[in-house]
Amino acid sequence: MRARKVQVFLYGSFMSLPMLEKAGIPKRAFAPAMISGYELVIAPHANLVDNGDGVVYGILANLTHKELNQLYDTHAAKMTENSYLPEAVMVQTRGGKLVPAMVYIGAEETTGAPKSTYINLMSKAARDYGFPRWYQEHIAAFAE
Repeated sequence: MRARKVQVFLYGSFMSLPMLEKAGIPKRAFAPAMISGYELVIAPHANLVDNGDGVVYGILANLTHKELNQLYDTHAAKMTENSYLPEAVMVQTRGGKLVPAMVYIGAEETTGAPKSTYINLMSKAARDYGFPRWYQEHIAAFAE
């Protein structure tokens, strides 16, 4: 029996194909997407905070539960002590379609300056996926 996949919205370094491959997620097509009602913060890792007017760009992916465990219970746990927990959201695709998905949000707010390599990874992914210029600048601003 084939493993069941669920839709998940990835918004931090996990929207980077090299980072996903490093975490053991095979390369496949991912769709650029966005969610509303949140704001991206990077301190020192990407996280979401509630913000009624906010918009966060990322990618919509179909992953198995095993792959999600690889990402969040294994790989993310090596980068941060902050636990990322799943929440349900509505994701808007580039074509304007709304689809339900899971998003993983850090359980605690953290502080600290991100590493430039982390920001560069996210910035490259944002450019590659064609996110709006203002959003690319938002990511880059965390390096300053």
